[in-house]
Amino acid sequence: MRSGILRIILGLVICGALSAQVIPAAQLSDILARLKNPDLHTHIVAFRNLLSYASSESPHGTNPKSPSETLNEFLIEHPDNADQVKVTLIQLLAEENHSFIETKNPPPDSDASDDVGEYYAELVDTVSSLNDDRAIPALVGAMTTGGMAQRGVLKYGDKALTSVMEQLKSPDALVRASALGMATGILGQKKAAASHALVISLIESSLKDPGAVVRREAVQEIDCLPERRDFIPVLEEIAKTDPDKLPGKALDGGDGDEFYPVRYDARRALRHIKNNEGCDQP
Repeated sequence: MRSGILRIILGLVICGALSAQVIPAAQLSDILARLKNPDLHTHIVAFRNLLSYASSESPHGTNPKSPSETLNEFLIEHPDNADQVKVTLIQLLAEENHSFIETKNPPPDSDASDDVGEYYAELVDTVSSLNDDRAIPALVGAMTTGGMAQRGVLKYGDKALTSVMEQLKSPDALVRASALGMATGILGQKKAAASHALVISLIESSLKDPGAVVRREAVQEIDCLPERRDFIPVLEEIAKTDPDKLPGKALDGGDGDEFYPVRYDARRALRHIKNNEGCDQP
């Protein structure tokens, strides 16, 4: 009789242990499924659920950690789930890039927009922290947002160069400008003559780009070149003739009562060269 009771108790303990293992796995599966849901609000809630879940499953030390650090600790401790989580997050960023950058379709409500902006920034930071080459296209797709996305791309160095260079053909001028900045940054890391020659070629071709934002980026890149004095004649010509005009008045008064932004940048670069000053790096 006593042995029968012990078997029952043991069976209940084992069942309880199995339930404790099954429930978290089911919870994670539910979160990942909701991350694939087409509804934006569902994405936001599920993403924050994922970060909370990872935090609850990870040991808590004395030093506070960022959400991305906590998630990566969780992935190390749960290798069986790691790949599925990584792939889901990378795919999610690619989808959000399409919704908020390519189609430029943010939610109309200002409070909701702030919430989405915070979520999107956290998502970019998290995907960047995964250190997974599969994340490169998604991070390149987010690089017009600057900051974390661009640092994430630069971190991959030469591995990201092909994806970045492809964006120089984008129909979106802002994407081309961002790609120029990223390409010169990656090539500059290589410290090779051939890479520097490619930087010069990219800058020279971008000076002829129909998009003013691309020409501005090219002028700013010239300002940071070691041989920028060689470009003085080009900059002087741009400072007189670039056609793009915006409302307002140039701060340096160089455009009279008007404002030609690319001309303004060229004049600033020329002042830096003349005064032997550094360029304005981001």
